Amino acid sequence: MEKITLIWLIISSLIASMSCGLNNQDPIEYHGLCVNMFLNHIEKLKKLENCTIVVGDLKISLLERTKPEDFKNLTFPKLKEVTGYMVVYRVAGLETLSNLLPNLARIRGNTLLYNYALIVYDVELLREIGLNSLLKIDRGGVIIWGGPLTCFVNTIDWNAIAPRSRHVLSKPDKHAQCNFPCTCTSNPATNRCWSNKKCQIFLEGPDSWNCSSECIGCRNTNPKSCTLCRHYTYKEECVSHCPENTILLSVSNHCITNDECVHLNRWEWNNTCVSECPKNFVQWNEAGNTTCVPCDNCHQTCGNMSIQTLDTIQLAEKCVYINGSLSIHIWSIPYAANELRYFMKNIVEVTDYIEIYGSITLTSLDFLSSLQRIRGRRLFNGKYSLAIYDMHNLQSLFLPQIIKGLNVERGTVRFYRNPMLCMHQIKKLTQRFPVAPNELDIPQGMNGYSGSCNEMFLKLTIQVKNETFAIASFFTKLKGVHYTVLYVRIPHGTNASIVPETCSDSEWFAITVPDTFNDFVHVPLPSLRPASTYAVCVEKYDPSTRHLARSSIVKFETHVGKPEPPFILELVASSSNVIVIRWSDHMDYRPFITRYELDINLVDINYNIITRDHCTVNDDEMFDIDYTRHAKVMRPPKNYERGCESMCGILSSVTIGAMVEDYFDVCDTIGKCDDDSERSKNSSINGNIISLSLDISGQRNNFQVGGLAPFRDYKFRLRACTKDLCSRTAKDVVQTLHSENADIASITHKSIIDPGLIYVKWEPPSVTNGPLLAYTIEIYPNVKVSDMNHLVPQTWCVPGNETSLTVKSNKASKYLVRICSTTLAHPYACNDWIKIEGFVKYELVWWWSGVLFGLFLYVFSWVIGWRWKRRIDRSDSIPLFDITSSYRQESVPPATMLSDFVSLHNISLRDLRDLS
Repeated sequence: MEKITLIWLIISSLIASMSCGLNNQDPIEYHGLCVNMFLNHIEKLKKLENCTIVVGDLKISLLERTKPEDFKNLTFPKLKEVTGYMVVYRVAGLETLSNLLPNLARIRGNTLLYNYALIVYDVELLREIGLNSLLKIDRGGVIIWGGPLTCFVNTIDWNAIAPRSRHVLSKPDKHAQCNFPCTCTSNPATNRCWSNKKCQIFLEGPDSWNCSSECIGCRNTNPKSCTLCRHYTYKEECVSHCPENTILLSVSNHCITNDECVHLNRWEWNNTCVSECPKNFVQWNEAGNTTCVPCDNCHQTCGNMSIQTLDTIQLAEKCVYINGSLSIHIWSIPYAANELRYFMKNIVEVTDYIEIYGSITLTSLDFLSSLQRIRGRRLFNGKYSLAIYDMHNLQSLFLPQIIKGLNVERGTVRFYRNPMLCMHQIKKLTQRFPVAPNELDIPQGMNGYSGSCNEMFLKLTIQVKNETFAIASFFTKLKGVHYTVLYVRIPHGTNASIVPETCSDSEWFAITVPDTFNDFVHVPLPSLRPASTYAVCVEKYDPSTRHLARSSIVKFETHVGKPEPPFILELVASSSNVIVIRWSDHMDYRPFITRYELDINLVDINYNIITRDHCTVNDDEMFDIDYTRHAKVMRPPKNYERGCESMCGILSSVTIGAMVEDYFDVCDTIGKCDDDSERSKNSSINGNIISLSLDISGQRNNFQVGGLAPFRDYKFRLRACTKDLCSRTAKDVVQTLHSENADIASITHKSIIDPGLIYVKWEPPSVTNGPLLAYTIEIYPNVKVSDMNHLVPQTWCVPGNETSLTVKSNKASKYLVRICSTTLAHPYACNDWIKIEGFVKYELVWWWSGVLFGLFLYVFSWVIGWRWKRRIDRSDSIPLFDITSSYRQESVPPATMLSDFVSLHNISLRDLRDLS
C-alpha cells in the first residue's frame, strides 16, 4: 500500500510538471549541450541527436501514438550524462532503451522528483530497461513500475548504481516470459544483467581493465574511450584540467566556453558557469554582463518550507531567513540526516514556527547548526513556536551552543510521543522560551519512556587485559535492580556522542549482570577485537518504578598485538625490470603501522624446463605469453582500506590482461599467511636482483622495485609492523615483462675450415628473457638476399650452454649465417645475417678419374670411327685400271685388286661338313 501511495504521489507530481512543460518552448541544443529536455513528440525526441549532456532534467513522456517501428532506427549514442533526473512515462511502442540511449552512463540527480533520479513508469510494451552503459546515479533512487512485460528489472544491482537510496521495483506479469537467467559470471554477487545478451557493467572489476588514467570505466577495445571521466570532460574527451579559454560547468565536470555558457542562460563567475550566486554574493547586471558581487546582509529569504523529500531538502540550500514556517516530515529516507546537515546549515531565522514530526531516521536536530532566532509571529495551533512529536528515535535536540544562544520571541514548546527523548534534554531547551510549557504541552510519560533517561554514577572503570579481553567494574547499590552492561565497537577517533539507539549503525552487545547488592561487580567483556576502540555503559532497570537509567559512556582501546597482514591490491610488472606493488592495510591497525618489511626473491626455473631437450621437443604452448602472470590485481575485503582507485576499479598500473578477483579472505587468496622464514640477504648477478630485503618506514601503500631480470618470476613477501610486532606475511608471485631487445646472440668468429666445413663461434646474449634453452644456427650457401624468402636454410640446433659449432654444408664460395636463441619469451630471436667468403679447393678423386677416362675413350673412339668412315668414302672414287700401271713393277702387288670388288660370303661350319 505504501508503494502504491508513493507511486500515485510521484505520478501526480509528474503530470503536474508535464502540464507546465507543455507550454514550454522547443528543447534547446547548442554544441551538444541540451537544457531541460521535455520530449512529448517523436519529432522532439530527435532533438537528442546531438546531445552529449542534458543540463537539467530529461523527460520522455506522453508519446501515446507511437509504434515499435518508430523507434527501430532511432538512436542517440552521443548522450552520456543527465545532470538532473530522468523520466520515461507513457511512451507507447517503446520496447527497450538500449537502442535509444546506448551510452547513457551517468545521472547526477542534482534535481530529483520526490527523492528519485530515474523513473520508468507505465510503458506497456517495455520488455527490458536496457540502459546497458549506466554506471552511476549520484543522488536519488530508482522507480521501475507499471510495465507488465518488463523483464530484467531485478537482475540489476541497483545499489551498485545508486547507493544509499531507496528503489521501488515492480515484478513482471506472469505472462511476460522472463525466464532468462543471467550467465555473466559464476559469482552470484556479480552475475547481473540488463538482458540475456548484455551484462551489467560495474565501476570496479574487470570492466575497468587497462583504462586510461583519465577514465572511470572504459571500453576494453579502447582504453582511451572512457565511459565516465575521472576529472573533466572537454569536447567529449577526458582531460585532467580545463583548457585555456574554457570554464567549468557548475552542475557537471564539463569544460565549456563563455559562448556556450551564455546559451545555457548562465553566466561566468570565478571561472565557473553558474545559474545563481553563492552565499554572501548577489547577482549583478551591468552593460549586459551578469556576474556575482559580494554583499552585506544579502542573505536569501525563503517563504514557508515543507521538507519532505530530498528535492525539497535541496531547495533549502540558500535559505538563511525563512519568512514563514519550517515543517520537517521525513519518514524513512536513507541518510536523510546527512542531506539535512548539508542543505540546511545556513538557516539562521524562522519568522513563524518550527514543526518536526514523524521522521523515523532522525536521532538529533543538529542539522540546524546556524539557528539563532524563532520569532513566533504566527504560532502552531495558535500557541507553539516549536512542536516536536512522533519522533520515534530522536534522542537529542539542537547543539549545545545553539540552545545556549537561541532567541525565541513568542510562544512555547510542544513535545509528545517521543519515546527516546529524555526529559532532561527537553528541560535544557524550554528555558529559552518566553512562555513555560504546562502539563498538556509536555504530557507526563509521553517522552523518554523507552529511553535510558536517568543518568546514574556507578564509578564505571575498564581494565584492558589483552588484545581481546577486558573487564568492566562498577559499584551496585540497590537490591532487586537489574543491571546490564552495554558495549559497542566504534571507529578510531570518533568524537561524536555515542548512545545505544534503535537506529545505530553498530550493534550494541549486552551482558546481563547477576543480582548483587552493595558490591563491586566485575563483568568480563570477551571476544573483543584487537586495536579497536569500544564504548561502554551500564543500564539500570528498577522493576518497582519501571524506570530505566544509564551511566555515562566510557571509552577504551584494546591492545594492538600482532597486526593483521597487509592486503596486496596490485602486483604489476610495469616493464621488463620494474614491478610495482600496491597494498592496503587493515583498518583497525592502520593507525599503529610504523613500517613495512618487503622481501623480493627470484623464483627458480622449473627443472623440467631447463633439462628438456629443446632441439628435439617442440612445445609451442610453452611460449604462449600468459599476461595474467604479469599482473595480479585484487579487491580488498571488507575490513581493509579501499582507496579511490580500488573502489572505482581504476587500477593505475595494470597491464593488459590483468585479472581482477572478487572479494575474499586475505590468507585464502594470497596463500597461507604462515611464511615467517628468515629474511634473505641482498644478492644480485649481472646487475639483476636475486634477493632483496627492504625496510619501508612510515605509512604508505605502494613501492616500486627496479633492477629485476626480464621475464622472470619474483616472489614478493610483505609484512606490516607496529612498534613491537610484525604481521604474518602476505605474498604473491608475479613475472616481469619480456624485453624486446633481449635474447640476441652475437657472432664473434666465423671461418671456412675446408670447402663446405664452417666454424661459427658466438657470444651469448647480454640480456635474456629467462634461461637460454637452445641455439639454432642457420646457413644459406651461395644465396642472394632476394632469394632468401623462397628457400629454406640449413639449420643445426645445439643446447643453450654451447657457444660454438662446426657444421658441414654445401661447398660454396660464400655463405650467409646467423644465430637464433630460444628462451621462455622468444622461441626464435635471431641476429642479422652475416656473410662468410672463402676459396674452393678442387680435388680429383678416383671416381672423377674414371669419369674422365671414360669420356676420353668415348671421344677417341668417335674420332677413329669418323676417320675410318672418311677412308671408305674416298675408295668409292678409285678407277678400275690405274693409269700408272704401266710404270709399276710387277713384283709390287697392286694397291687395288679385283678381289676388292667381289662380294664377301660367309660359309657356316655345317656347310663345310656337307661339302666334305
